Amino acid sequence: MDCFICRKHERQEAAPPGGYIYEDEHWMVCHAPINMGPVGTLIIEARRHYLDYADMTTEEAESYGMILKKVYQAVHAHVDAERIYHVVTLEGESHLHAWFLPRGKDVPERGLKLWQKEVSCEEKDAVEIVEKLREVMK
Repeated sequence: MDCFICRKHERQEAAPPGGYIYEDEHWMVCHAPINMGPVGTLIIEARRHYLDYADMTTEEAESYGMILKKVYQAVHAHVDAERIYHVVTLEGESHLHAWFLPRGKDVPERGLKLWQKEVSCEEKDAVEIVEKLREVMK
């Protein structure tokens, strides 16, 4: 398998910090690697391997809105975020996945400048937030 995300789903790659937060028949949600964003940076990964929204089944497309709502509600409830940025580029892996980057009120960078900023978090903080988010996203 050439796809990192598929290998991760098959447990052939290291689990994300704290493991998966939420899983259903179409989606898996996890915290981003600790060196790729502040605490509360999440990734929604399509369970099935496909590139982008055009390749979704009707069921996947219908369920995407609900998973977005769950992610936003969970992050707003447990992360001090004034905004949550939602980005899909598909440059790193050609497997549909979307990033959710929380921006706190005290962070001066906005928009793309925030994405360009090198930010990381501690593993223990990521695991702690994952446990809280898992409870809310059941």
